Amino acid sequence: MSSNHAIESIIFDLGKVLLDIDYQATVEAFGKLGLTNPEKAFTKEIQATLFQQYEKGLISSETFVAELQAYMPRAESQDIIRAWNALLGEFPIHRFHFLQSLQGKYKCYILSNTNALHQEAFEKTIDQTVGWEEFARLFEFIGYSHQMHERKPDEAIFRKLVEENGIDVGTTCFVDDTLMHVEAARRFGIKSFHLKDGEEVEDVLKREGVIPATSS
Repeated sequence: MSSNHAIESIIFDLGKVLLDIDYQATVEAFGKLGLTNPEKAFTKEIQATLFQQYEKGLISSETFVAELQAYMPRAESQDIIRAWNALLGEFPIHRFHFLQSLQGKYKCYILSNTNALHQEAFEKTIDQTVGWEEFARLFEFIGYSHQMHERKPDEAIFRKLVEENGIDVGTTCFVDDTLMHVEAARRFGIKSFHLKDGEEVEDVLKREGVIPATSS
């Protein structure tokens, strides 16, 4: 495919696209702590108002944990934090090498729906794997929803990212594992690709003609 030869910037989601994520692990952990029907409160597709507020940075970590504790009164704060972080997986080294291969060819950005507790945990994981500074220098900007006070799929977060970083929408693409986020970015005018379960972001970008099929 040659239609994407003009792509100069790539916006990456973080969870599942770069960092391994298992939402079911947190659903199960909350269930063990006594949360009724946790799958109806927190999954990739369904997130209760409390989680959305936290991801927009509208409430503190202390308030978030205290609110959850009301639904799991037998759980200690640290139990809830461990359950909340249970979904976070590893940062595979081959994805780091792939990001390195893009340097000098594309401007790279991260746009992630996340929160302060998850940020602390996954940055530690990445630091232990490749070094946080080594990872962060691969990106022009790393945008976290709780710091930007906006959240995907709202148009406002795409607008803020683009306007504050001088990104040319016409030469930019976006990869996310959540279809509603992909569709929202498309409506905003960004060429966007859905990473499906089991796919690698490198393969998606090769298939869509953003990077050469021979890229390593």
